Amino acid sequence: MTPEQQKFYDIKNTTDYKKVGEDVDYKVFVDHEKKEVVLQFQESNSREDWKHNLQFLPWPLKLDGINETVWTTRGYALAYKSTKDQPLYDLISAWWETRDNPETYKLCIRGWSFGSAMAKITARRAGIGIDELTTYGDVKCWLNPFYKAKNVKRQREYTTPNDAVTWCVPFFHRDKKCKVGPRFSIKEVLHSEHYHQNYQDYDYSKWEEA
Repeated sequence: MTPEQQKFYDIKNTTDYKKVGEDVDYKVFVDHEKKEVVLQFQESNSREDWKHNLQFLPWPLKLDGINETVWTTRGYALAYKSTKDQPLYDLISAWWETRDNPETYKLCIRGWSFGSAMAKITARRAGIGIDELTTYGDVKCWLNPFYKAKNVKRQREYTTPNDAVTWCVPFFHRDKKCKVGPRFSIKEVLHSEHYHQNYQDYDYSKWEEA
C-alpha cells in the first residue's frame, strides 16, 4: 500500500475508537517510527451520526480558545460542540509527551466521511500549526467559500466522482478538493457505497508527491 492508501485503511479498520459527546468516534495514537502524533475520526456508524449528517441548516459554531465563529451545518456544529474539544485535548496531550525527544513529532489529523467534517473543524479549532490534515470521502462543511486552513501545512481532501457522499452538503464548500479514482459515470454512481468504502484502492500518486 502507498502511504495515502494506508492512512485510509487504518481509519477504516481501527476497532478501538473512543466515543465522546453525541457519538463522535475518534482515536489518538503515536507512531514512533514515522514520528507522528495522529488524531483520526471514524465515518458515520450510528443513528446519531446520521441525524447530524442530515441537518443541513447553516449554523454558527463558536470555537472556544481561538475566539472565532465559523459557519458550518447545524449537524456538524452540534456534533463537534458535544465533544467539548476532548479529541483535540487528547491529541495535544499525546504530542506534549513526545517533546523530550530530540526528533520533532508531526501533528496529524485524519477523518473519513462524517469524520472528515470533525477533522476539519478540529484542525481549525486547534489554534496551532497542524502538519497534516487528510480526509477521505470528504464532505463539504464550510459555508464561507473563501475559507482556507492557514494553520495546516499539508492538506488533502480526497473525493472520488462516483462517491455521492462527497457531493454533500449542498451549497457548502471544502478547502481543497483532491480527486482520485475513475471518472464519473451515472451507472457507477448506483454503486456509490462501494466507492465510498474503498478509498484504499485508488491511485494517489498525483497528490502524494505534491
